[in-house]
Amino acid sequence: MAFAQQDVFTVSPRFTQALAWQRVRNGDVTIVDKNGGLDNTSTYIGMIPQKRLGIVILMNRGKQGATKIGRQIMLDLAGNNGPAAEDGNEGD
Repeated sequence: MAFAQQDVFTVSPRFTQALAWQRVRNGDVTIVDKNGGLDNTSTYIGMIPQKRLGIVILMNRGKQGATKIGRQIMLDLAGNNGPAAEDGNEGD
């Protein structure tokens, strides 16, 4: 699991792509996540390993904000009150 989370490609200063996961820095917190979906579903799985937090969101509608919602919930639980990074939300 740790190997699959290692940075492989830098998309932007805050957003890197790993083998199967996205890594997004939001202040001093790094979120490891993956989003996806189809025309009629939106999905998100995310973790903040250093805080031992994780979330899975499954929606039965396409093109919904599952990534933004999941990141914001985790940041709030981790005590980081800033807005969630928008990088990598294209799957929603």
